[in-house]
Amino acid sequence: MSYTEFKDGYAIEATFKDGTTIDGAGDTAYLFGAFSEQAEWPSDEYDMNYTATGVNAKEVGAGLLWKTQGRLRGMIPVVIQNGILCKLAMGYSTTAGADPYTHTITPTTDGSLLPSIVIQHEEKGTATDEEYQFQGVKIDSLLLSHDAAGPNILMAKVEIMAAKTIDPGFALTNDPALPATANTDPYTALTRTWDYGGTPIAIDGLQKIEISIANGLNAEYAHSYDTGVYTGRDPYMFTEAARKEYRITLTMYKNTIERALWTELKTASNTKEALFKWTRSANDYIQVTATDCNVIIHPVTTPKVGEGDLVDIVLVPRALSIEVKDSIAGGLYGE
Repeated sequence: MSYTEFKDGYAIEATFKDGTTIDGAGDTAYLFGAFSEQAEWPSDEYDMNYTATGVNAKEVGAGLLWKTQGRLRGMIPVVIQNGILCKLAMGYSTTAGADPYTHTITPTTDGSLLPSIVIQHEEKGTATDEEYQFQGVKIDSLLLSHDAAGPNILMAKVEIMAAKTIDPGFALTNDPALPATANTDPYTALTRTWDYGGTPIAIDGLQKIEISIANGLNAEYAHSYDTGVYTGRDPYMFTEAARKEYRITLTMYKNTIERALWTELKTASNTKEALFKWTRSANDYIQVTATDCNVIIHPVTTPKVGEGDLVDIVLVPRALSIEVKDSIAGGLYGE
């Protein structure tokens, strides 16, 4: 008996952890993107509490231990095929124009919380089919990565947290798919520039780039019930850090740009801009703009004999915005 086929899809929730956008077999679930590495879904994990033992006893009595608060964390490795994960991680987007649409993705500014999704996971094969559903799922961190020595495409590692897991009691009749008119190709061509004294210059010698967006989610608990069932062991909401944390790591061979970055490291006032653009066509791209970048790490090294001078230079921007141009309507971005 084994599971050999898997069906994983999501839908944006109308209300946090209500799961109503996937509550029947005929509902539509969307693909996150292409992934073949192992995904870890936010399965329940509990610690235990015990009362004190009796005199000379090494075990507590029956009924004197109980489960504490649950943790529901997961991680999805995915090939980026649209900008929706960026919207879910940043929180806000607006869409302009007709097809092709331009989506401008930024943090929220009105105090509203990150959007949530519901995820349906199904396992099929020679064993009895199993279905799981994760509700109230939010992105805790998103790591965008492009490695010229690896697949040479834009990829992501998505760390998620869920509010609850359930047995949905049904299997989807429709297979999850990318949103309508989405391009299935990965993003490959990468343009990268650094604003040096008001004049953008290319970031040459770049081997790998990682852009990290961390939301600092924290699970909150309360004594709560759902139709008479105690739910206090699961989070009733997630709070977010007061400030998003951004970090950009450039793994690069020293070429023409590194002196400008080292000069910026030594400068107290950092107001330079970095731009990274992944293009599939003139009307199909993801562009990340990092504003007021502080260079905080710039190693100076002597490499091993025969190896190039490859270093990790770290930037911390004050602000981040993402522009996505594609053929996906704004409603599918949750607007």
